[in-house]
Amino acid sequence: MRRWGERASDGPASGEAALGTWASSLRFSGFTVLVVVLVIAGALILSPTLSTYVQQRREIAELRESVRQHQEAVNEIDAERAKWKDPVYVRSQARDRLFYVMPGETQLNVIDDIVLPVESEQETSAQLSRIESTWARSLASSFLSAGTTDATPEELAGEADPGQTAPTDPAADPATGTEEPQP
Repeated sequence: MRRWGERASDGPASGEAALGTWASSLRFSGFTVLVVVLVIAGALILSPTLSTYVQQRREIAELRESVRQHQEAVNEIDAERAKWKDPVYVRSQARDRLFYVMPGETQLNVIDDIVLPVESEQETSAQLSRIESTWARSLASSFLSAGTTDATPEELAGEADPGQTAPTDPAADPATGTEEPQP
């Protein structure tokens, strides 16, 4: 038998022996059984309530997160509305989105911008090119050229090729060019 303060030898056999010794020293009385039964009954009675409590706490946490996200969205919308009250911001948006310019200004728009690599040997022109015709002038010239064309409507529609002759009627006599009487 061990004395107080002595250490048992390390190893699985000594641990199992100590556990077995401890288990055999236990004495179950009626009071011990009653306390164990009451603890188990209390756990069974409280488990649904505890489960409901944990579920409600989880739902509360999810709802708080939802409220936080909605509050952030409201704050962003309020900030956007405050921007639109600023005349400088409205003017910059009109320039960017609607391509408005102030009287006397000239706006340059880059269409199909091609980014050249740094090591490219191509040179860019320092001068800006200006388009000499406008859409209105192009429309008027297209309208006038369409109105002064000598083509027939069939030729314009693509139904007849100008190099072809007119199709012959199968009932017509090719030798005389007259039609045969139909029965």
